[in-house]
Amino acid sequence: MKKYCFDMSGISNPLEAMPEDIHRSMWAKIKAIFASGQIAVTKEIYDEMTHIPGSVGDCIRDNEQKLVLEVHQG
Repeated sequence: MKKYCFDMSGISNPLEAMPEDIHRSMWAKIKAIFASGQIAVTKEIYDEMTHIPGSVGDCIRDNEQKLVLEVHQG
């Protein structure tokens, strides 16, 4: 079940201010939420998020089917 709707800046800004190599446990929890299917993004937002580097970006790219939710799919 979806609980959150994200925009690109909802991940890129925190990642910039709190790098994953310093805040490992926090980013591990966020990646687990990505993989759980609780976050919804549009295809356009997902396409932007695929440019996020590192393991956070890898997690985003690995979970496209769980992340992308268009309004008509609701």
